[in-house]
Amino acid sequence: MLSRLSKTRKVLLILLIALMPIGLIKTDYYFMSPGPPYQWEIDYDTLDNYPFEGNLYQLTVRRDEANIFVYAWSLLNDSYDLYPREIILPDGVTPKELSEISIQNMRTSENVAIAVALKNIGYDIESKGDGVSVVGILDDSPVQNKLKKGDLLNSINGIEISSASEFISTLRTYNIGETVSIGLLREVKGNLEQLYIETTLIEHVEYEGEPMVGFLATTVNERFDFPFEVDIKTGNVGGPSAGLMMALNVYNNLIPEDITNSMIIAGTGTIEIDGSVGPVGGIKQKIIAAKRAGAELIIVPVANFEEAKVFETDKTAIVEVDSFAEALSVISQYSSR
Repeated sequence: MLSRLSKTRKVLLILLIALMPIGLIKTDYYFMSPGPPYQWEIDYDTLDNYPFEGNLYQLTVRRDEANIFVYAWSLLNDSYDLYPREIILPDGVTPKELSEISIQNMRTSENVAIAVALKNIGYDIESKGDGVSVVGILDDSPVQNKLKKGDLLNSINGIEISSASEFISTLRTYNIGETVSIGLLREVKGNLEQLYIETTLIEHVEYEGEPMVGFLATTVNERFDFPFEVDIKTGNVGGPSAGLMMALNVYNNLIPEDITNSMIIAGTGTIEIDGSVGPVGGIKQKIIAAKRAGAELIIVPVANFEEAKVFETDKTAIVEVDSFAEALSVISQYSSR
């Protein structure tokens, strides 16, 4: 077969084979690129639901370790961004563990999204958790020498916290630079002890103006009391940024009228149990993916709007929202035109 190739192609093939080992060399960076938009497939047990004609796309990114080839390509391609490894991968967390945390965050986000949708339809939904478990701590975080992997957080300034969603919602009531007291349970010589630490809130490494403590966490045994089973087919998509669009999809499936009015709508944003919408990473890549999908309306969190609005055109409106209710209002406004 090799004898049938032209001389130029032989040279290129040999060069490619020779360079393949170099492609295995990893850098100290992660890359982020546009991912595929998702229109969620959702099962509702035996409950009647209403299919709709339009689209409510969830926007995604592809994020992974950058080898030398991807690193070079990212420098030449505006749709790619590079992030230092320490920003993506906290101290003591392996890439496999990070992936598992991301999938768990998606599961939590899925349940919160279902709860928000059902609450807005009129159902009374209760949720419980057994605390917020620390699974990784960012380098140079102010809590790097105060928190430990495995600590179970249960309060902020005396306010009881039972889930990561509650932790984030409470944290957003404080400003960057403020000092907060965090209550936690820690295993000490085989016994759980209630401890308290004080830390100053810093600006989020990805979201401008958003306060953070500087660690990765997950909810322990989070439970929701739903009136019927809702199964969103999320596959291997990870992270919490799908929350808003999952909630909108569930809501639109369970009401008779179609809120999209056949529009192609895309969006992104975390969702908390109170319906508030939080910032996400990779907004540039997500907007690029939305425009490739032909989105007429793109919904983004308030914190991401400044970066997103530069992509707006006559064919694509980009609108900021800070809550599920506001997202419904925006969709109603644009779909009725």
